[in-house]
Amino acid sequence: MVFIRHLLLSFSAVAVCLAAPSASPSIMLPPHFQRRGDSNFFLGPDHPLTLARRNAALETRGMTLEERTDYVQNYKTGGTVNFTPSGDSYTLTFNTTDDFVVGIGWNPGSTDPIKHSGSFSVTKGLATLSVYGWTTDPLVEYYVIEDSAGFTQTGTQKGSLTSDGGSYDIWENVRTNAPSISGTQTFNQYISVRRGGQSSGTVTIANHFDGWKSHGMDLGTLNLQVVAVETWNGAGSAKQTVVTN
Repeated sequence: MVFIRHLLLSFSAVAVCLAAPSASPSIMLPPHFQRRGDSNFFLGPDHPLTLARRNAALETRGMTLEERTDYVQNYKTGGTVNFTPSGDSYTLTFNTTDDFVVGIGWNPGSTDPIKHSGSFSVTKGLATLSVYGWTTDPLVEYYVIEDSAGFTQTGTQKGSLTSDGGSYDIWENVRTNAPSISGTQTFNQYISVRRGGQSSGTVTIANHFDGWKSHGMDLGTLNLQVVAVETWNGAGSAKQTVVTN
């Protein structure tokens, strides 16, 4: 993924005047917990990776370059995608026969916990709600799937882990000559799938990174990292807010 849309957000300080000095209240955070900065990245339908993935799917169906270009620019072929980002949130409705992924988050990502809230509804077909990201050196595409519909994981099951009140199955998959943030490449996918979905919660991403590493699934330098919705052939809607504090 090359094109990046940044949001410039700012917080205004609030001054509180007290009659007498008092100590600031302390906030106890769990060990290794850090606060994330503001989201600064949208992965939208016009992002080069999104376009490349959709083009690859359409090419396998025998569509011409002209037909594929018309689709990726105007969504006239294969369905509709309405993605509306706003601040730390986005709303989405979709009804499509092809692959797309959209989301909000950070570039680069980090190991800090991710808190998100909202809804995720699928009326037909396949779709997932996940923390989705990439690393480089090695090139890895990763998912922590929090909720899904019609989705069956493929690849090699490596084990399981427990995090944030739930259990996850760990999978590894190899993608050959597939679209990536570095163009068409062969790369590994690392995937955690939550047993029993949820559309709001906390993802302690470091637990997944550590769990993958324990199975020999090494990551590289963090690139984009978003709370994403992806579908391969589905219809539905979502509304998600990334909580940065």
